[in-house]
Amino acid sequence: MLRTSEILDRLVANETAETMSLAEIVGRLRARSFGVLLILFAAPNMIPTPPGFSTIGGVLVMLVAIQLVALRRAMWMPETIAKRRVQTSTLARIIGFIVPKLRRIERFAKPRAIGMTRLRARQPLGLLVLLLGLVMALPLPVVGNIPPAIAITLIGFGLIERDGVWVGAGIGVGILDIGVIIGLAFGLLYVFERFVPAGWLGLF
Repeated sequence: MLRTSEILDRLVANETAETMSLAEIVGRLRARSFGVLLILFAAPNMIPTPPGFSTIGGVLVMLVAIQLVALRRAMWMPETIAKRRVQTSTLARIIGFIVPKLRRIERFAKPRAIGMTRLRARQPLGLLVLLLGLVMALPLPVVGNIPPAIAITLIGFGLIERDGVWVGAGIGVGILDIGVIIGLAFGLLYVFERFVPAGWLGLF
């Protein structure tokens, strides 16, 4: 079985075309497209990115998540998205950023707790990834886009390697991130109710 880093390397190896469509990328990935696309769309957001970059990544992650929930065996994209072309050099740079980090952790991955990577586990997993994709797409202060990107990347990595432990790690990071966001929301609501005079509410 090819490791995740090898799959990504082969995606652009010996590619001579200047651009690749998303449909071509999905076609090359075949059955393992879900996990690889989660990594490609989320991992670049594990570092600070230009405004709007995480929004695009988050929307694409949600597209993958919806199909996990639908229990699709092969990735489908609307024609308008499937025809979108990506610069091969840009894709190569993204893969060049991701692969060295994956190689460091691949030695700790192996098929185990496979039930968490099977088809029947994909619906609840897809719902979580859908929510994390939404969080990643939003310009949230304090928490930012990095924690959901880490969670999604770990889940994608676990799916490819058929390693439920890594999927579980991604679930843990994702739930923690969502918990922090909910806690901050309730905290802000408490501060608003505690310190904003009731008479001011009529101004809004």
